[in-house]
Amino acid sequence: MVKHTVAVCNYNMVETVERSLRAMLDQLDDTFEMVVVDGGSQDGSLEILRDLEDEYEMLRVVSLRPDSDRYLGADRNTSFEASAGEYILESLDCDDYYDNIIVDFTDLYHQIEEQVDFEFMLHGWGINIAPRSLLLDVPYYNLGGAEDRDLWRRLFARDAMIWLQHDSIGCSLGYEKSLMDEINRDIHGKICDFQSGITLKSALEWSLSHPQYGIVEKDRSYPARQLKKAWDFGTHLYAYAKARGRPHHEAPEQFKEKGSVEKYIYENRMTVSDIEETYGIEIDTDRLSKLGQKRLVK
Repeated sequence: MVKHTVAVCNYNMVETVERSLRAMLDQLDDTFEMVVVDGGSQDGSLEILRDLEDEYEMLRVVSLRPDSDRYLGADRNTSFEASAGEYILESLDCDDYYDNIIVDFTDLYHQIEEQVDFEFMLHGWGINIAPRSLLLDVPYYNLGGAEDRDLWRRLFARDAMIWLQHDSIGCSLGYEKSLMDEINRDIHGKICDFQSGITLKSALEWSLSHPQYGIVEKDRSYPARQLKKAWDFGTHLYAYAKARGRPHHEAPEQFKEKGSVEKYIYENRMTVSDIEETYGIEIDTDRLSKLGQKRLVK
C-alpha cells in the first residue's frame, strides 16, 4: 500500500532526468510511489518519462501544457494534488543524483513524528518530507525564483519546520546554467521576494551590508562581494518596480525583512542529537543503514 509519494518536477532536463529518476526509483520499496509533473518539456524528456513510466509500476507522469504564466511553485502543487501517499517527499531535483538515502530519511522523519504532537516538514539537503495535508494547507505560491524561501517563511511562522543539518546525500549531474540564466534567475528571485512580502527598505539595506549565513548564498572573494553589493542594490530597485504589477502575498511579520529567514535557519538548524535534546525524544539511529548513519547523523 502506498504511504509515501516522491514528488518531482521536470522541465527540459533531457540530459539528466533518466539517470536521476532511476537512482531514486531503484531505492524505493513498495510503500512508495513517484509522481513526476512535466511542465511542458519540448526537449524529448517527456518521452523519456513515458518510457520510464512503462518500466516502473510505481511511477506516474503528469504532463502539463506549456504556460508562461505557470512557474515551479504551481507545478509542485500539482504534484502534491496528484499524490496518493499520506506523506510527500518533495524538492528532489531531476538534475541531481541521489545516493541510497531516501528510505533512511523517511524513517528518520517518522521516528520524530511518532514522538511529537504537531505536523511538520523535515527539511534536508536537497530532500524534504511532510504530510500531504500540510503541503495542501500551506502550498507553494506560483513563483519560480524564490518559492522555496517563501514556503520556509510560512512554515517557520507556524512552527511547522525542522531544519536538519547533515552531510550531502548526492551530487549534481552536471547541469550548468549559463551566465544569462544565472542573471535572469537572480533577478526573478528578487521579484518573487517582493511578491512574497519582503520590504524594499530591508532589501536595500541587505544589499549593502549583511552577514554571510551560507544558506542560499555562494562564497565569494572580497572584491566580488563589493561588486555584488552594487549589483544587488540596483537589481533590487528594478525587481521592486517589476513586482508591483504582479500578484502579492503577505509575509509573516517576523520574516518581512530580507535575510531574516536565512538568519533564522542559521540559528535554528539542528543535527539529529539537537533534535533529540530540543524535543525530549530518542531516535534509534541503528535503524538507519550505514550510509544513512554516515550522511544523516552528525
